[in-house]
Amino acid sequence: MRRVLLILLAIILGVPAIYVGIAFGLAFATPRLALPSGQGIAVYACDNGVHTDLVLPIAGGNIDWRDLLPGPFPGSFSPDTYLSFGWGSRDFYINTPTWADVRVGTTIKALLWDETVVHVEYRAKPRPAEACGTWIVGTRDYFSIVDHVLSSIRGAQHIPGPAPIAPGYGPNDMFYAANGRYTAIDTCNQWTGQALRVGGAPVAPWTPFSFLVTWNLPMISK
Repeated sequence: MRRVLLILLAIILGVPAIYVGIAFGLAFATPRLALPSGQGIAVYACDNGVHTDLVLPIAGGNIDWRDLLPGPFPGSFSPDTYLSFGWGSRDFYINTPTWADVRVGTTIKALLWDETVVHVEYRAKPRPAEACGTWIVGTRDYFSIVDHVLSSIRGAQHIPGPAPIAPGYGPNDMFYAANGRYTAIDTCNQWTGQALRVGGAPVAPWTPFSFLVTWNLPMISK
C-alpha cells in the first residue's frame, strides 16, 4: 500500500512539473526576434492574466471581417476599430462572463474535454495601458493568421458565413461554434499562440499559459 501511495504521489507531483517544464523549455528555446520594420499590419495578443485574445483590424490587408462573419458589427468604423478573437471551452466561455462566475465543474470539464466556441468582440485599438504583445506582418502572413481564425470557426469557409450561436456579454460581442476540442493540452492560449506563430511571430510551438504567448513579443506598454 505504501508503494502504491508513493507512486500516486509521484504522479500527482510529476505530471504538473513535466507540463510546466515542457512549456517553459519551449519558450526559452524559441529565439526572440526584432520587431519587423517598415509598413505592415499590426496584430496583437492581449493578456488578461489567464486568457489571451488575438486582436486584428476589422479591415486591413484586403480583409474585411464584416464580409466574413455575420454579426452586430458597426455600420461605420474608424481606423482604430479592431476585432478580438478568443477560442475556448464552450461551457466555460459562455457561462463565465466574469471571474466571479467561475465554477469548479465547468473548469474541470474544460480541462478534461469540451466542445469549443470562438468569442468575437469589436473594440478599440489596444492601448499602452493594456498587457498586449504586438507583431507586424506582411499580407501573406496576415492571410495565414486569418485562415487560422476562419478554419477554427465552424462554417466560416462557406457563403453566407455562420450565424452566432449565442449572444456575448454585451452588445459588441458574440459566440460562434468552433472546431476542435478544449483540453489541458489544447488550450485557449495555445490557439492564440498558433495564430501568431503561423504569421511568423516568435512564439513557442506550445503555449498553455497566457504569458507564454507574449513571452517574446514586444509589449505595447513599453
